[in-house]
Amino acid sequence: MSTDFKLPDLGEGIHEAQVIQVLIKEGDRVASDQPLMEVETDKAAVEIPSPQAGVIQKVHVAAGQTVNVGAALVTFADNGRSVATAPVAAAVAQTAVIAQPPPPVAEARTAVAAPMPPARTGQPAKVAASPAIRRQARENNIDLQSINGSGPGGRVTHEDLERVLAGGSAATPASVPASRPESGGAASTSLPLPDVGELPDFTKWGKVRREPIPQIRKTIANQMVRSEAVNVHVMHHDLADIEMLEQLRKDHNARKTEGDPKLTLLPFIIKAIFAAMKRYPKFNCSFDHLQNEIVYKEYFNFGIAVDTPRGLVVPVIRDIDRKSIRDLARELTALGEKARKASFTIDELRGGSFTITNIGSLGGIVSTPIINYPEVAILGLGKADYKAVVREGKVVARYMLPLNLSFDHRVIDGADAARFTGEIMGYLEVPGRLLLED
Repeated sequence: MSTDFKLPDLGEGIHEAQVIQVLIKEGDRVASDQPLMEVETDKAAVEIPSPQAGVIQKVHVAAGQTVNVGAALVTFADNGRSVATAPVAAAVAQTAVIAQPPPPVAEARTAVAAPMPPARTGQPAKVAASPAIRRQARENNIDLQSINGSGPGGRVTHEDLERVLAGGSAATPASVPASRPESGGAASTSLPLPDVGELPDFTKWGKVRREPIPQIRKTIANQMVRSEAVNVHVMHHDLADIEMLEQLRKDHNARKTEGDPKLTLLPFIIKAIFAAMKRYPKFNCSFDHLQNEIVYKEYFNFGIAVDTPRGLVVPVIRDIDRKSIRDLARELTALGEKARKASFTIDELRGGSFTITNIGSLGGIVSTPIINYPEVAILGLGKADYKAVVREGKVVARYMLPLNLSFDHRVIDGADAARFTGEIMGYLEVPGRLLLED
């Protein structure tokens, strides 16, 4: 008797996964816990282990296909034993993460809630939701009865609740087109974009090629749409004279002993931002428009945007206030190794309060970084290079670093952004000031 093995629940708020690689074929005999395939969710790359030993009778999916939770992956030709999903849950807990951890904007099919309606009379029907979702709803005074859940059977998901917290409306927008099946695969969720109508038929003008959107690309797109829709983006650009800092860095690296970390500019920049934040705490907060409050964070966890083989991720370096420049240098070195392997855990991508992104290593002077919601600011670094500047009435060559600050104007005014950037520049231009900080 054959038994189907279906895509199990891979974690809260995950409804689908994209098959990256199928590791078995029909007729193969597999052992229990042997990897069957690799799939990619919006949070992680996961190896799906076999829940039992047996012979693969049929493979229902192919690389590049998007499948929903509960869809059949393979059929075992066995004695009909039940197929457990616990090994998959364990695999997710230890997986390598390839996507930004903050929850993405709820997908186009997701229905969201309006503010809590008046109390109902009588006993309301029980809403399907996890205890964590119920607790978060209570803490934010949201009535789960008012949410049309997007999960299986109308279950309220984390994304549904996040959309409400971000100010979503009560009903699924009628103008958003429904999901449609990708070629050769299961239904694929549309990105949460405004209704702009159908794309033109590009084949009228020449040959085209279509590819499914990678799961990590969906996550990045969702996060960017959310940030642009919620934050009021304003830019501030400036140039820091880091001639003295660059000389200090080079001198250290030339004399460093075995075991001493190699210093880049980034540890100094991180410490300079932290020092400036102590004077301008608004840059380490979040804007809660539902509670009409600004949430000031008394911890300093900085996200560092990095480019990995699978796409952009933002691992978090925690407790900046407790770490020396050498500590940060060691942690950044380890981060670089993980970036090359795309081997971050989910927890390593959560809990950031400010983000730094560096285009300078690739070239470029001015950028317009998008704020990493629900943070309120992000600093983009341009390429440091020698430029002609005027010092004491003379034109001289100085090593200059472009600083590109994006900030949320709901919380931060332009004058504060200029002062904050100026404070950072002061620490970078006279790095000895960092030694005087607690």
